[in-house]
Amino acid sequence: MRNLFSSTVILIVLFFAACSSSEKPVSKAIDTVSAPVSASVYTCPMHPEIQSDKPGSCSICKMDLVAKTEGSAPADSAAADTAAHDSNQH
Repeated sequence: MRNLFSSTVILIVLFFAACSSSEKPVSKAIDTVSAPVSASVYTCPMHPEIQSDKPGSCSICKMDLVAKTEGSAPADSAAADTAAHDSNQH
């Protein structure tokens, strides 16, 4: 009987010691350097003249609009691609 009482007291003490631990849960830190910046302009990959300030779909081809980035090629990059392709020897 004494062993049962001692075991119960020890279990209760251990339970409360574990619950009142001084460790705080790790909070999820936000990495502002690598966090994607929300784009202010969304455009259709096939129709760059279609632009929107929010995600959606192209009114011409119904493709999803994608965020336009700083390094995006200009709208007449097709001519540059053709010239680059023609300069390669087959």
